[in-house]
Amino acid sequence: MYEFITHTWNPIKGKCYHDCSYCYMKKINPDAQPVRLVENELQGDFGINKFIFVGSGTDMFAQNVKDEWIKEVLDFCLVKTTRKAQQERTRFMFQTKNPQRLLQFISHPLFDVERKQAVICTTLETNRHYPDIMNNAPLPQERAEAMEVISKKGIDTYVTIEPIMDFDVNEFVSLVKQCNPKQVNIGKNTNQNIKLPAPTIGKAVEFISKLNDFTKVHIKANAEILNKALLQAKIVLK
Repeated sequence: MYEFITHTWNPIKGKCYHDCSYCYMKKINPDAQPVRLVENELQGDFGINKFIFVGSGTDMFAQNVKDEWIKEVLDFCLVKTTRKAQQERTRFMFQTKNPQRLLQFISHPLFDVERKQAVICTTLETNRHYPDIMNNAPLPQERAEAMEVISKKGIDTYVTIEPIMDFDVNEFVSLVKQCNPKQVNIGKNTNQNIKLPAPTIGKAVEFISKLNDFTKVHIKANAEILNKALLQAKIVLK
């Protein structure tokens, strides 16, 4: 999903509670089993200098994931990396559409800001609410509010805008800025079976230009058309 990620890891598997209509996992695994902790994933060693996306296949902070499963995963990440030197320590990205639930675990030692080991990312496809698309996912505004709290604790935050859906420029910029992201990742809809409300290229360029004023913007490979449009508009990303 990300060019800057070295590995993905899914110790919690199964059908995601959020049930977003566009989710790529529905195409990969349409008959997903109920969510569960896969114990044999809690084995081995991560090695060093990796950047691991934890939970790329299902949201491990969705409301139907048991507290004890989340704690087991966080504990495993901590134990398997504690003895590594700071400059060699593997990092983890936890991406969730329910950062409010993640806040229940924010005192876990893995999130200690001195470790500089955890990045917390949320998805904001738009500032608007599309109930038939987002289904059980928390509202974008709720996600941003929780991310603001997380950021104020000194933890690095990312925002992923994928699939980018039609939005209100200034309102969406404000919502992203509320998360205080170190990086914003932007990608387009890749599920050809789902029609989503998409912004015009010009609107997306205006939006990205405003994001570029306060954060790093990463355009994913699946949205290369945006890089070309930025080049034509003579906008250089940080």
